[in-house]
Amino acid sequence: MGWLVTDGYGAYRWYDHRQRCLAHLIRKALALSQAVDAEARQLGQWLLEEMRELIHALATAGHDDPDDPGTRRLQQVALLATASEHPKLKALAKEILNDWQAVVAFASHPHLPVTNNEAERALRHAVIARYITHGTRSAEGSEAYAALLSVIETCRRRNRSPWPFLAEVIALRRKGLPAPPVPTPLSQAA
Repeated sequence: MGWLVTDGYGAYRWYDHRQRCLAHLIRKALALSQAVDAEARQLGQWLLEEMRELIHALATAGHDDPDDPGTRRLQQVALLATASEHPKLKALAKEILNDWQAVVAFASHPHLPVTNNEAERALRHAVIARYITHGTRSAEGSEAYAALLSVIETCRRRNRSPWPFLAEVIALRRKGLPAPPVPTPLSQAA
């Protein structure tokens, strides 16, 4: 089973192999570090620094231990912040602690990205198109659109033009023949 790198949406919590996107948590800590409330500002800054330090430690060492002092410090700061009266600080601390295994999964699995930025960039075109067109008008249209976007993005990531491939698929399917597989990356194509 593969790994998911997710935001804080609760529907992902059932998935065992999951890494929380630290960019989402860092963004919240950054906002808190600029709060008017002194306690929220101080603890928000501390959470921000601890998360950034974890990422830096992984980037420089190439691996990390989920029980190292850096992860323990982040956990301790989050525990301190749960006692705060500031609602957003308390909410961020609880979010980190309630999803702890997913927050620090990258420490014991260094191959995992610490953010889901790559996935969000891959979906950006679809999100913009949905906003401009107001979506499709049927479930079938949504499924077709999702499949088409998936093929286009797969071709793009494999440095292949999707248009000749899609033209071939349409021509073959009109003849009642099976569709060919999605093109392999150019580096593997010889």
